[in-house]
Amino acid sequence: MREAYGKLVYDSLEEVVDPRHTALVVVDMQNGLVSLDRPSAREGAPPPNARAIIPALQRLISAGRASGVKIVYLVVGMGEDPSRVVSPAFAYYSLRESPYHGSYAGNIRASADDSWDKEVIPELEPQPEDVVILKRRLGGFWGTHLDSTLRGMGVETVVVTGTATAGCVLDTVMGAFVNDYYTLYVPDCVSDGNDKLQEMALAFFRDRFDGPTSGELGALWDAAAAKSGAEQAAARA
Repeated sequence: MREAYGKLVYDSLEEVVDPRHTALVVVDMQNGLVSLDRPSAREGAPPPNARAIIPALQRLISAGRASGVKIVYLVVGMGEDPSRVVSPAFAYYSLRESPYHGSYAGNIRASADDSWDKEVIPELEPQPEDVVILKRRLGGFWGTHLDSTLRGMGVETVVVTGTATAGCVLDTVMGAFVNDYYTLYVPDCVSDGNDKLQEMALAFFRDRFDGPTSGELGALWDAAAAKSGAEQAAARA
């Protein structure tokens, strides 16, 4: 660690992502948005880009769990009756025509509460020790108990992954930063439905945050798990 502005600050990536104070946040990797059986797929939509990051996410989540990193899933749900939670301003945002995506209204239809749509995809199935948090907006910190949950678990560092890079991932990254967490993203574990938006968001992230690959981050967590195992074995000897 080093001192800066009268504070002790982590001084290396290894310190920042120490499993003892790190959470891996997986954004919106849910059936209604990512599954091959989602409603839009039955209407002829192609497989979502987010499916390409599943193998890297699987490996990273596994390394995180083995080392003691807290695993947190965010899922979006607007309810069977979206009028209860969708404001006029959010409706306007959802219905306007984007030059990259067209309308975002389909995201509201794809996230009904108490349904298969908002369950995490089976390939990334949460375990009993993991946390699943429902959100009503893009970012995971707005109107949810994510911040209090992380602080209750002693989290100082938030690593953000999932979909969509220029939407819910971006909003969650900024939420982590403005709530004073060490904030990271993983470039091969984030995805957007539009390639241009993906590159724009990644350029923004690169300018402001650390972005280790899943391999680099997984290796640090594997090393931490091995070190912890060796220390525990020595203590028992």
